Amino acid sequence: MHFATFYQVFLPLFSAFCYNDVMKKNDLIELTIDDLGTDGQGIGHAEGLAVFVGGALPGETVRAKVIALKKNYAVGKLDEVLAPSPMRACPPCRVFGKCGGCTLQHLSYAAQLQFKQSHVQGCIQRIGKLEIPVNFPLPARHEYRYRNKAAFPVRQNGGQVDIGFYAAHSHRIVDVDDCKIEPSGLKIVMSQLRVWIVKNGVPVYDEATHTGLLRHIVLRENKAGEIMLVLCINGEDIPNRSHLIMLFEFVLPQVKSIILNCNTRQTNAILGGRSICIYGKDHLFETLGGLEFKIGPQTFLQVNSSQTEALYNTLFRMLALTPADTVLDLYCGAGTISLAAARRAKRVVGIEIVEEAVEDARFNAKLNGIETAEFFAGDTAALLPAVLGREAVTAVIADPPRKGLDESVVRTLASSGVPKIGYVSCNPSTLARDLALFTELGYRADVVQPVDMFPQTTHVECVTVLSRTCA
Repeated sequence: MHFATFYQVFLPLFSAFCYNDVMKKNDLIELTIDDLGTDGQGIGHAEGLAVFVGGALPGETVRAKVIALKKNYAVGKLDEVLAPSPMRACPPCRVFGKCGGCTLQHLSYAAQLQFKQSHVQGCIQRIGKLEIPVNFPLPARHEYRYRNKAAFPVRQNGGQVDIGFYAAHSHRIVDVDDCKIEPSGLKIVMSQLRVWIVKNGVPVYDEATHTGLLRHIVLRENKAGEIMLVLCINGEDIPNRSHLIMLFEFVLPQVKSIILNCNTRQTNAILGGRSICIYGKDHLFETLGGLEFKIGPQTFLQVNSSQTEALYNTLFRMLALTPADTVLDLYCGAGTISLAAARRAKRVVGIEIVEEAVEDARFNAKLNGIETAEFFAGDTAALLPAVLGREAVTAVIADPPRKGLDESVVRTLASSGVPKIGYVSCNPSTLARDLALFTELGYRADVVQPVDMFPQTTHVECVTVLSRTCA
């Protein structure tokens, strides 16, 4: 055997043998934490391997129990913080570390913002191979109690019903009676629902057998404190619906809408295609930037209403729209960005694949007396060439899902020569990938501005504007 082949084949085996002789599963190890991972885990190094330790922070010396040993990394469970970081905070939630929702409650808010800036900058440099400055994130007005929507899975647990959130990387439910990032009014609604479920013997859904009725509870609350209750069910109706209606009509009048969402598919998707309003109206209204929007069970709306206004203001400031601009809004949803842009531009055209959202966008345009916005239902990649060929578009706004823009969309925009593109992203990794392709095709982004929409989590929204650099 050639020496190089021998080296490549047997040295890794020998190294793994020696490594496993040093560190084993269930060992207690001490290590210094150097960084944070994208899921909020502390990252240290031992025996030449990265070790991920949930609950540990950069700068800390910790003792951890090795619970998983992989080829290129290890996972440790925090046993003790031997030397705590000055950035460490006391989490207010009793299930922090068990629930898979918030992952940064143990980190001071100022340090959370620093981490998010560093994370975005790292993605731009590592994935995009670009040197674009990343500003310090715009901080949220509220560190807690900021979400306007929550979806709670429901499971039977022996003689009791668990309602809460999934543990990290699992479908095991952690029972939560008061989520600290949800409005406090939702806690009262949840406590009454628990009583109704037990008193009426409501069968709880079992995803393994696809039996039972109640799958998820979805709650939305607007700035006025009005609440929409959506029960996602594996069926067409609920037992004793009159008791449920009476409960909220007289005990919790802030609940203005009760909706049954029928989802009988064997799927992990929360909402099904059909909704039945059994109390009140099938929608709420929310105010953003002086505009009013109709919000239904399926409507996409940023979960942090106050920070949404900061996000949009940042976008429009960077995009510098004028009354001469014709704007194309991709993935426009219910028209929140489109209609805000319409107050600054000559005309706005929105594209959205969800037909119900397009209907809401058209309704919202009439509701706000805006006649210069037009909306089309369909796939962005399919509709884009025709819209660009028909409209004299001078600015594009794109707010895609986490997967980012399809390559065909990027290439179509670039080939059209549109002068400026405002990009709103909820995923720094796909943002970096798309910015690299735009750069290759003749566009430049001068700066990326993170906006913290999700305190206590590693998620961050970003805004940037691309301008054409060549003819």
